[in-house]
Amino acid sequence: MRSFADLFETVTAAASTDAERNLTTSAAVKAALRITTTDSDTLIADLIPRVSQLVTDHCRLARDAAGSKPTFARETLRATWHASSDHRCRGVELYLPWRLPLVSIDSVVEDGETLTAGTDFVVTGARPTRLQRMSGDTPIDWANAKIVVTFKAGFATTMSGNIDEALEAAAIEQLSAMIAGAGRDPLIRSESFEGLGTVAYSTAGGDMLGAQFLLPSVRDMLAPWRNPLP
Repeated sequence: MRSFADLFETVTAAASTDAERNLTTSAAVKAALRITTTDSDTLIADLIPRVSQLVTDHCRLARDAAGSKPTFARETLRATWHASSDHRCRGVELYLPWRLPLVSIDSVVEDGETLTAGTDFVVTGARPTRLQRMSGDTPIDWANAKIVVTFKAGFATTMSGNIDEALEAAAIEQLSAMIAGAGRDPLIRSESFEGLGTVAYSTAGGDMLGAQFLLPSVRDMLAPWRNPLP
């Protein structure tokens, strides 16, 4: 049984600037790709926010009730389960909206009573994050009353230097392909130059970037961060 929140809100948003929400930096990209000139600086700076959004969308991070753009940057969030009068069993676990990584559970209030972590509930699993209701050592059903969970999730801002290395590497791999393909007609696979020869082009991970415009290799790297639940 899965018990998903009825309402998801952002209490304290991450900074709205791209620098605070980007998954990598121009300096990190240039270092990883061994770019020593400044010729592509503007292109890299323009592509980083785009790739950061592509990655976030692919991972299906939960969007709050106000429709704010989800982010891997740290935010304080609130999930609410409304009171139910039909006496349906809520089950022993509540599923928090998909935001990673979980930093802390700040408060859990069930029917107006603040519960104690480790005694009244425990965190079971991180992807997705689940809260299990406890009575002593025994899991019990959550009440059908109103439940409000306030928690923090995301990497410390600025994310540069704080983000998971594998997640940043996925963003940089995508950026590498986009930088290499900049200015090239994606429909052209080879060019012939009379008297000089033929040049064939290839795209890392295959010719098609997929429905999300991400390389297959990048999608594979992002698998641990992608919400598996509908």
